[in-house]
Amino acid sequence: MIVIAIISVIAAIAIPNLIAARKHGNHASAITALKTISTAETLFRENDKEEDNLFDYGTLTELANMNLIDDVLGSGQRAGYLFQAGPSALNSEFLWFAVANPVSPGSSGDLYFAINMRGAVYYTQEASISLNTTTCQLPANLAPMGK
Repeated sequence: MIVIAIISVIAAIAIPNLIAARKHGNHASAITALKTISTAETLFRENDKEEDNLFDYGTLTELANMNLIDDVLGSGQRAGYLFQAGPSALNSEFLWFAVANPVSPGSSGDLYFAINMRGAVYYTQEASISLNTTTCQLPANLAPMGK
């Protein structure tokens, strides 16, 4: 009985810490993936990877097809986050937008992330961020990472 009680106490202390560590790892992975997408978007555009003489940005699928990001990220899901990215429908040569939202909010992550052509990652704890491929402007409720 004493052994079971000790194991129960240890589990009660350790499990919340493991869950928090997993979430923090997922957050870090999402931020890194968004920075990778930012670099890939620049390479896609500047090198005219589609060879169509349009220096435009690409979708996740296009970035993966050109081997600028890996197939896992290109599929739109990695480390507990769902990723979306794409060029502006109005001005694909100058604007793009990407988001990372947790697959299971509260379980796989507590933060929602976004990045656009300016290259800085922003976040919120409030709610999922919709992919804005019209104006590619960041929502007003986001805070920059690192502040």
